[in-house]
Amino acid sequence: MSSESALDLLERFAEIEWLVAKIYFRFSHLFLDRPELRDFWWDMAHEEEQHGSILSACRTLIGKDKLERLELDVTREKAEELKRWLRSYLSRGTPSLGVDEAFRIALEIEGSEVNTIYNKLLHAAGLGGAQIVESLGIPVHVQTQKLKVAIHRFCADPGLLETAQRL
Repeated sequence: MSSESALDLLERFAEIEWLVAKIYFRFSHLFLDRPELRDFWWDMAHEEEQHGSILSACRTLIGKDKLERLELDVTREKAEELKRWLRSYLSRGTPSLGVDEAFRIALEIEGSEVNTIYNKLLHAAGLGGAQIVESLGIPVHVQTQKLKVAIHRFCADPGLLETAQRL
């Protein structure tokens, strides 16, 4: 893979993480009258922003020589597909979205390939630096656990609870 292609993929997936953050920031604004929910979504959004920033930082840490040899089994097409999918959530608008629907969307996002690809990109670099940068943010598995706990706390829909358990 050329260094420009690897650089491009890291940037594209950073943008994907930032799109997820945007969705979660919108959710936080839906629940301004419910501080616990508002704060939960605000924190989730910040964590997704961190993931995007971590991928951007990895571009610098990896260096051009290493990027030229970096083998990524992630494609530009997959990145574009995920961006379109996430933008579809943003284009729907959210003025009447309820608690269960917000969590249902989050489960779809967190259960998708987004987190798997994020982890692949971080570990493909094979750098101690990537692990250091990752430790500055909230690891994906910790964020997933927080989501599960919040679903059990705020949702009563048995389908959501079951899906959360499988995540």
